[in-house]
Amino acid sequence: MKKIVLTGATSMLGVATIEEFLKQNIEVVAIVHRNSKNLYRLPNSSNLKIIEANLDEFSNLDSEFNDAEVFYHFAWAATSHSGRLNVDVQETNIRYTLDAVRLAEKCGCKKFIFAGSQAEYGLSDKPLNRETPIKPVNAYGVSKYAAEKLAEMLCNSLGLIFVGTRIVSTYGENDGANTLISYIIDCYRKNIQPVLTPCEQIWDYLYADDAARAFRLLGQCSTSGVYVIGSGKGLTLKSYVEKIYKLMNPNVPLVFGGKPYSENQVMYLQADISDLKRDTGFEPQIFFEEGISRILNSRR
Repeated sequence: MKKIVLTGATSMLGVATIEEFLKQNIEVVAIVHRNSKNLYRLPNSSNLKIIEANLDEFSNLDSEFNDAEVFYHFAWAATSHSGRLNVDVQETNIRYTLDAVRLAEKCGCKKFIFAGSQAEYGLSDKPLNRETPIKPVNAYGVSKYAAEKLAEMLCNSLGLIFVGTRIVSTYGENDGANTLISYIIDCYRKNIQPVLTPCEQIWDYLYADDAARAFRLLGQCSTSGVYVIGSGKGLTLKSYVEKIYKLMNPNVPLVFGGKPYSENQVMYLQADISDLKRDTGFEPQIFFEEGISRILNSRR
């Protein structure tokens, strides 16, 4: 592989994946939202070309990067909690995904890799794999699954290899401010006691650099189909919070149960990555404590 195209380039996972490919001396064409305030996150490299285009412009982009081999589609509109419930906004993401598939074909790419979500599964009490029933409970999960299936059909008709991924829960240095990990770190840095649920949920966290390596391996292997992206290991959220507390040692008590669980709270979230391991050789390398230490070092 010599060149890839990637949308959603300034997201946490987009940045990590770009850096992963640049380390392998692979050229990257990064499509970013116009006037993105996060352009500073992108590395300075002669192997990185940046194209500014909004999602609704994908259908009009030309093929100036027509020697790319794999197209990664990470871009998605309205990923906030309220945005995920907005049926009309989520519906547009399906069309934008199909525009991305057509752009991939126009650019000469042979493979299209779609970044889906565990939200496609809804609520489950078993490790998630490609055979787990699909039962989304919000517009975001429904549209991710619809985009995945329609993109696969379009790829088949255009002669592209399709790889769907369902990401469980990633974290890293460019994580959103409203995630649990960012919230806890911010509270502890200010010596404010975070308001938490009982945190009894079983959760599977994967560091962004590990996730990026999984995406690179999926682009370089010859297989197709759907893969769940995660660490394959689950701990209670309480355990993760306690690990952060121990690393930061704030001057506030650690208290659980200050607020109730939300409606449709996911209580079990763990990936079955046996297919991913078998087909790509992927193994997570960054333990949770190391990942948190990297985040803390980056914010000092």
